[in-house]
Amino acid sequence: MKKKGVIVLSCLFLMFIVGSASYLFYKKENAEEAPQALVTEKEYTPIYSVPSPYTEREVKGYLTKNTEYRNYMAFNQDWWRVAVGNDVGYVPRKETKIASATAVKDQSLTSAFEGETFLVKKATPIYRSMSKTSKKIGEFDQRTQIEAKDTNQDWMEVNVGGLIGYIPKDSVEKQNGVPVLMYHHLLKDEENHNFRDVSTTITPEAFDEQMKWLHDNGYTAITLKELESYIQGKKALPEKSVVITFDDGIISSREYAYPILKKYGFKAENFIITGRISKESKPFNPDRLDFLSYQDMEKMKDVFSFGSHTNVLHSMNEENKRGMITQLPYEQVLADFKQSRQALPSHSAYFAYPFGHLNETSVQAVKDAGFTLAFTTQKGYVFPGDNPLLLNRFGIGPDITLEKFQEIFK
Repeated sequence: MKKKGVIVLSCLFLMFIVGSASYLFYKKENAEEAPQALVTEKEYTPIYSVPSPYTEREVKGYLTKNTEYRNYMAFNQDWWRVAVGNDVGYVPRKETKIASATAVKDQSLTSAFEGETFLVKKATPIYRSMSKTSKKIGEFDQRTQIEAKDTNQDWMEVNVGGLIGYIPKDSVEKQNGVPVLMYHHLLKDEENHNFRDVSTTITPEAFDEQMKWLHDNGYTAITLKELESYIQGKKALPEKSVVITFDDGIISSREYAYPILKKYGFKAENFIITGRISKESKPFNPDRLDFLSYQDMEKMKDVFSFGSHTNVLHSMNEENKRGMITQLPYEQVLADFKQSRQALPSHSAYFAYPFGHLNETSVQAVKDAGFTLAFTTQKGYVFPGDNPLLLNRFGIGPDITLEKFQEIFK
């Protein structure tokens, strides 16, 4: 009898162990499958257009408390990147956390969103449904550029953090803005031995094809002086306007871009790393990365104007892969920017951030050095009233087919 009791107890103990293990395994599996969401415990957490809170104007909108945002990803140790319309914004990690998400209807979530470009006229709440009495899931700041879908007579559909929301139609206005194109290096396929895998190198043939399309479709390549007046609200531009820019002052812009631009009657801006300028022209060598000379710039001034891309600070901190203008003290950055302005033929007031990296120090130094326009690598259009020191551009690389290029102008 005692032996039988021991067997029964052993069986019961074994069943307990197996059951416990099954429960823990089930719990672990379900925990792994449980959806995660980005949440904020503040009433409103800003969504910035670039990963640093420079000015109030650069706030795209706000995440709201008790809302779960599904479309997010880690940008770096300080920032999350979230979907905003068909664009992206950046949210400080210190103001948010990741939590297990509750069930949300499938149709309310999206990672893809195709809409038209609009400008938000005033600070506008984003509602969960087409009713101002429904829950607010976010808010757009004034003059935020968004993508939205026309849903009915009174409402527009938008995407914020992967959630579909709605804003009143009278809160936005349709504007195309001005696209600013960003190029770097041009090389023919047969001579490109050292830069084939570089994302900023395209062929002269592709560049010519793009410029021909702009010309044939009636586009005007305006100057940065004209763009500045447009941003200030002082000048109306032709309906089909575009700005063409080159970064780095690479000698291939003399060899290939200059004659192509001249052929189509287009003006362009070339942002120069002034510490690399030589006095006299060098022969073109496709295997090297050589830079323009003062002689070159003098001969090209009927097409190109020349802005600053720093003097000697076009480099990165190798440890964190951040541009040196974000790593050095303000006084050192300011001194470089002033020296660069003085080295330019016309002491230009226009600047482009190396690699698109910037922070409060570099933006303040740009302003104090006397620059009145400065360009990022943030994708988007330029509108009247934009912050002139944080302007958008469209980078054109080898992945931009003619069809994708044309999409920019739709």
